[in-house]
Amino acid sequence: MNIENMPSEPKIEKITEADIRPEVPNLDETTLVLQCNIRDIRDPKSPLEMGSLLPEAAESARLKARGFFDKIIGSLKLKERNTIDFLIVASDTELITPMEEIKSDHKRALETADVVMEALKESMAAFSIERSQLLNRTERPVKLSSGRLQDLKMLKDSPEFVNFLKEKYGIGKEFWIAYEDDVERETREKMEAEGPDEISKRVDNYIRTVAKAIKLYHEKHPGRRVVVWAVSHYDAISPYIKSVIGRMKKTDYLPVDKGAGITIKVGKDLKATSTIQGNEYDFNF
Repeated sequence: MNIENMPSEPKIEKITEADIRPEVPNLDETTLVLQCNIRDIRDPKSPLEMGSLLPEAAESARLKARGFFDKIIGSLKLKERNTIDFLIVASDTELITPMEEIKSDHKRALETADVVMEALKESMAAFSIERSQLLNRTERPVKLSSGRLQDLKMLKDSPEFVNFLKEKYGIGKEFWIAYEDDVERETREKMEAEGPDEISKRVDNYIRTVAKAIKLYHEKHPGRRVVVWAVSHYDAISPYIKSVIGRMKKTDYLPVDKGAGITIKVGKDLKATSTIQGNEYDFNF
């Protein structure tokens, strides 16, 4: 992707919880939320399980998600509330890090999506929304495996490259800078490890697939509105937003707060808009 030939847009400095905006979709259109997992336990000395969601973070996320859904549904007239459907999906990646003592079977994005689902059910009950309007027929988030919104595939699939980075940069900040800036690209490619460009492409491919699938849903069920809430991880979301939405350089640092994310409005023609930090970014699926 040639950044130099792209139109100039305000640089995105950070993704915060405020960027998850409750945008009500129009009829036959979609609102898509892409959220980072909420904060989890990383302290080996903690009495709580490694990788489990921090209880206060989970409660805060539930309240914020409840506010989001309340705003979406409450903004519709009473007679329009039967036109909106909801779908929640999430990465099922387990916690893996370069540090042997910090790993867990907990699936932080999926557990975050469980919290969001709880908030959605509360909101649907409060506004008397039919359960048939929840497209998750099992009433649980859809588990996404095999890449898509997965966290860093490198950590599980490419131990040789991980060890190379650890030996050269340690396991601190320098490790992550080297990986995110792709300073060892030649070695990475020789070892067939996924890099930031590939992460951006796979997340983009999945988001495009969802947008097109929901477009087909609209064609089969005209007169509906759909809200899709997808939970992933910083290491997947940051490169996607930098490349596809913000048109930033790969070496630009884009922090994403835990529990933060963006809202994307998808039109009938698959033209998309996301408002981040008060600036509007347009792109197409």
